[in-house]
Amino acid sequence: MKPLVIKLGGRALEPPGAARELAEELRALARPVVLVHGGGAEVSAWCTRLGLIPRFSDGLRVTDPATLEVATAVLAGLANKRLVAALRARGLDAIGLSALDAGLARVVPHASAARLGEVGEVRSVDAAWLSQLAAEGRVPVISSIGADGERLLNLNADDLAAAIATSLGAPLWLLSDVEGVALEGRLAARLDARDAEAALRSPHVTGGMAPKLRAAIAATLAGVPEVWIARWSGPGTLAALLKGTATGTRMTAGIEETHHA
Repeated sequence: MKPLVIKLGGRALEPPGAARELAEELRALARPVVLVHGGGAEVSAWCTRLGLIPRFSDGLRVTDPATLEVATAVLAGLANKRLVAALRARGLDAIGLSALDAGLARVVPHASAARLGEVGEVRSVDAAWLSQLAAEGRVPVISSIGADGERLLNLNADDLAAAIATSLGAPLWLLSDVEGVALEGRLAARLDARDAEAALRSPHVTGGMAPKLRAAIAATLAGVPEVWIARWSGPGTLAALLKGTATGTRMTAGIEETHHA
């Protein structure tokens, strides 16, 4: 059975008990899972504590050398290990990784590095290695820090998750504290790649939703069978996604009728 690729971002796991609820949901799911996590809010909070001003461009973090140090410490350190500890405490064999560990992801500087700074793009993923971990019953928990040679680079976690799902040919669930893609004030329950590309050109998709939607489009066009953009809503979230009954935006590559909830 192919693993699910689940990306957790936004403030999804900030409420007390959220990580415990996630662990219990994963145990009930009873299928291989690869977790990718962000932690942008925590990175911004630590930047502010240290006198650094968080900056963004088209939904991506502008990462100067000082911000890169904070992002690496928070994402590959505190956020990753906190989540691994929560999962392991509830019987899941979680293993904490970053995108650079064991050559998991081949990364190059971002095409807009002149504007974004120390930010990278994923070119390929060692899917066989991840499949082996999942087949052994382990839960890879992957932070979005990569490297080009010795140069550390900050990655967009949605892009990393999409690249991993593409390499595995696995479903992709992008979960955060946002319900889904909102167009003209209404939740788009279903989008195909063509609709999603049109949505990107609209004024309704802004901030962090823009890179999330771009990642979803890239994944569906590359053969990922299904992408969900949805909110982590605690117990029952993963089961509803698996059944296809979740509230959120479901994306496929084919031309499908678009509905609004």
